[in-house]
Amino acid sequence: MEKRQLRIDVLGSSFVIQSDESTEHLNRLSAHVKSRIEDVRKRYPFAEPLTVAVLAALNIADEMFKVRDGPQTPESSEVDSVAERLISRIDDDLLTHTPLAEPPAPEGGEPPQS
Repeated sequence: MEKRQLRIDVLGSSFVIQSDESTEHLNRLSAHVKSRIEDVRKRYPFAEPLTVAVLAALNIADEMFKVRDGPQTPESSEVDSVAERLISRIDDDLLTHTPLAEPPAPEGGEPPQS
């Protein structure tokens, strides 16, 4: 996969990151980080850049943990249960499946050429 580079200017410093992700994805990440940094800077205009960066990182980590560990709705639990049953059925079918030696010839015709 092709590596992409993106230059990010944050808190008076410039960073170049490389990733396999799309440019659009990297731009979205950069915009989110810059937005969270700006939120912290508005609340603490006197804070040093490192303090602002750490507080912004903690805010982003908090968002992630809340989404990841948040309460599951009954619908999401049901979807998980159905998905697990389907995966189990597919696994069982794959274990018992024996591939055909050759595909059957079409009716009234010659077998397909390889």
